[in-house]
Amino acid sequence: MRTYKYKIKNIPTSELEKLNSDSASVWNECLKLKDVWDYAHGYSYTSKECELWLDKQLAKSQQLHSQSIQDIRQRYFKGWQGFFGLRKNGDKKSKPPHKQKRYTTTTWKKSAIQYKDGMLRLSNGKDNKPLSIPLPVNVDIDKISVIHLVFNNGQYELHFVYKTEDVEQIGSDDIMSVDIGEIHPMVCHDGVDTTLFNGRYIRSLYRLRNKVIASFQERISKCVRGSKRFKTLVKRKWKKIRTIDNQINDCLHKHTTTFAKLCSQKNMGVIVLGDLSNIRDSVDYGKKSNQKIHQWAFDKITNLITYKAKRLGIKVKLINESYTSQTCPKCMNRKKVSGREYKCKCGFTYHRDGIGAINIYKKYQGCFINPVVGPMAVPFGIRLDVPKLPCKHKECS
Repeated sequence: MRTYKYKIKNIPTSELEKLNSDSASVWNECLKLKDVWDYAHGYSYTSKECELWLDKQLAKSQQLHSQSIQDIRQRYFKGWQGFFGLRKNGDKKSKPPHKQKRYTTTTWKKSAIQYKDGMLRLSNGKDNKPLSIPLPVNVDIDKISVIHLVFNNGQYELHFVYKTEDVEQIGSDDIMSVDIGEIHPMVCHDGVDTTLFNGRYIRSLYRLRNKVIASFQERISKCVRGSKRFKTLVKRKWKKIRTIDNQINDCLHKHTTTFAKLCSQKNMGVIVLGDLSNIRDSVDYGKKSNQKIHQWAFDKITNLITYKAKRLGIKVKLINESYTSQTCPKCMNRKKVSGREYKCKCGFTYHRDGIGAINIYKKYQGCFINPVVGPMAVPFGIRLDVPKLPCKHKECS
């Protein structure tokens, strides 16, 4: 599934707010009716009978299509199922859906979507005015599965969700291993060449983000909570943070897209990623190092690589990467490295993250303990195309 985001223009915000407000009223009605059911039966019950009973009791007086109301009800019961799943896994702090909402996302399913004379019409039920917008150029109406009305960063957007065509798996057995790092987001190895994806600019954006938060929080702390000045600073803070977050996401997308194209050019059949799950559970390297690790977007990188590789027909595998960056691939000696260069007592020297990618490659092939024979190719680096700001010095202008 893919999502195309379209910012709505030339439609009054009040009209869009009314739709999401009606969706919220359906959600709130589900909360009240569920309490009635529980009181009548004496226990919390979320079976199919309860869901069908609740569907019959809903007023359906909102300015919404019946399928839109059904989607909200289904979301409500999925929340209950998620709650029971968390409790079953031992999470005692989890809570079921219990909070009332002022606004929530409105969804149109296939039966409520119509296209006529270049206009997309989203039905809002009988005798209600449909939401009409020009169909975006990049959207194929036949492939649309559902459409969501989302309030995102102070702007209403339509999210078009559509299915992508199934891609045949590449029959090649060639492997590309990836070591995901904090300084270098990705370091890959294909058995011969090692490629480093430079992440210095991304780290600078994280540092800027931290400085922005610290600067605003210092000024906000001096204001009376709820005052005009307080609200203005909070609004400006989050606007700046969203801008930086968008820049970080853009950089990660560019790096992962370049990596996916590299794998496609080399006809790779499998991408092997180091599994970093639960890496933050026992981390305590000091204030600054802990902050870097907790801001490290390794899961985001993994997800980006996974879906982009699948679109190209490349399989993605996860493997435990324990000690891969500490083990010498030539003599199998293990040592912790403080710098970026790995220097072993046997004389072997190589880039630290490159060694991680090489050992992940060997580990996946089942030959982790076999030493590397012969010299290694010098790593090749890939940098982001960063926009250059004009110099502030008078001599340079």
